[in-house]
Amino acid sequence: MSSFLAIYRLVLRHQLTRGRIILITVAIGLSGLLGFLIRNDGDARSAIVAFVSVAGLGLIIPVISLLLGGGAMGDWHNDETMVYVWLRPVRRLVVAAGAVAAAATVAIPANLLPMVAAVVLSQQAGDGVLWATTAATITVTVAYVAVFTLLGLLVRKPLPFGLIYIFIWEFFISRAADGAARFSINSYGASMLSRATDVSLDFAGRAEWATIVIPAAIIVVAVGLAAVRLQRMEVA
Repeated sequence: MSSFLAIYRLVLRHQLTRGRIILITVAIGLSGLLGFLIRNDGDARSAIVAFVSVAGLGLIIPVISLLLGGGAMGDWHNDETMVYVWLRPVRRLVVAAGAVAAAATVAIPANLLPMVAAVVLSQQAGDGVLWATTAATITVTVAYVAVFTLLGLLVRKPLPFGLIYIFIWEFFISRAADGAARFSINSYGASMLSRATDVSLDFAGRAEWATIVIPAAIIVVAVGLAAVRLQRMEVA
């Protein structure tokens, strides 16, 4: 536990850079503004749920998760300081789990604030919308953070690869076919949101059990693969 906490604190200290804080602030401002504008829509409830699903779960949340998750251990990889962590007598699974936990600790509120601002300012926080938005955001955030933390270990520049994945796969290809959607983290959050709010969403066809089990499995597998990568990678 002491090793886990040491890694957790180490990663946590480096999560919020000036650029990331600016991006999160912009996301909060734009989401709040759009939520405020949606309040005048004839069907504001459906509109805000669609906004959270498409713009939130499909774009804002994965991008912020990429920046935080990709940099959790990716920053060590890029600036060649990984060796100082790698040489410590700490189980690689503990290092991977600590890094994911630290990144998720920052990513969850960073993603929740824009979504909550949009829902509250749309005046549609009741009838389960705010609760569903919160649950879907947390579920999707942790899954994305785990995947992008692994990505930061696999490549030296996770940002461009992550953006390609988000925009090409998650935002376009997976929305074109139900079969492809099953491999989209976004679709499980959207399904959770749709089921809890009774708002129909095209991208929300996952079973109720799957909205919990699949994201949890993604997290476990990503952390496990990150540990294997740490064990096998060559560190200068």
